[in-house]
Amino acid sequence: MSLKSLIFKSPAFLLLACLALGCQPISRSSGPIEKCPDGVVERLTVSESGAIELAEGRFLELVNRDDQMLVMVDFGTTWCGYCKILAPSLDRIKKSWGDKLEIIKVDGDSNPRIAEYMGVTGYPDVRIFRNGKQVGDFVGAVPQADIESLLKSLQ
Repeated sequence: MSLKSLIFKSPAFLLLACLALGCQPISRSSGPIEKCPDGVVERLTVSESGAIELAEGRFLELVNRDDQMLVMVDFGTTWCGYCKILAPSLDRIKKSWGDKLEIIKVDGDSNPRIAEYMGVTGYPDVRIFRNGKQVGDFVGAVPQADIESLLKSLQ
């Protein structure tokens, strides 16, 4: 891939171009979470040995909760390169935050109705919820330090 194509496809270039051209921000919010289609998703857990493991769960049960816990929902796919870049950061964040943060992985190919309802238009698209309400989000392979700063600001 040429340097020119890397620059013109970079998220920073696209954002600057959008701002310069007067593009309107895309709303990434959805309707009420309790009306979202449900589906089987993966939940990151930390084993006793400290390894990251995946456990199945139901989307609505994991996200629409009222216990003040932050729930990070990572919309991605198996074929998404940026999703693969982001995954190790989310694993490290889960290890460091432990039971203070729930991280859910929603495969957009396996759960297209959830992704569509949530307004996901590209991957990775990460939403952060508390008490079933979206309180934060980001798109792309964001650096781990930036994600942790966002999470701390939402505590």
